[in-house]
Amino acid sequence: MKVQGSSLLEASREDVFRAICDPAILLAVIPGCDAVEQVSPTEYRGTITLRLPGVVGSYQTWVRLVDAVPPEHAGLDGRVEGALGSIVGRAEFTLSEGAGGTTIDYWGRGVVDGPLARLDSRFAEGLAESLIAEGLRALGRRLAREPSSPASLGAPLVSTEVSE
Repeated sequence: MKVQGSSLLEASREDVFRAICDPAILLAVIPGCDAVEQVSPTEYRGTITLRLPGVVGSYQTWVRLVDAVPPEHAGLDGRVEGALGSIVGRAEFTLSEGAGGTTIDYWGRGVVDGPLARLDSRFAEGLAESLIAEGLRALGRRLAREPSSPASLGAPLVSTEVSE
């Protein structure tokens, strides 16, 4: 399964990156998201409930932010698992600021296993892209309502430094 797309958000790159790393904001903008917990500075887990043809059910999710260069780029390694199967994959996004706000360009690949793998690949890709687009629209609305300040958006920009 492959996904890719682009969306314009009316906010700075810093605010968009910060929002993508904020569990409270993710909970509010991811379609069907029931819970998101940050388990380390770069790892998140949660639960998503989908009520869509062919994928009805609750799914446990795990996502790790990798190769982060705030506020420009990051990769996401993840896994979604439920009674109907699993998806393991990697996605990346870049943020570029322009006159109208910040453009997020994203692309990703996933391997589908279990009964979910029986779905037509174009259907599965279309479903994934639809959920991503819905989440980005919700993120855009949220960022347009919020003042541009780190305190109002929650978490600081992610640090990729490792301390010992």
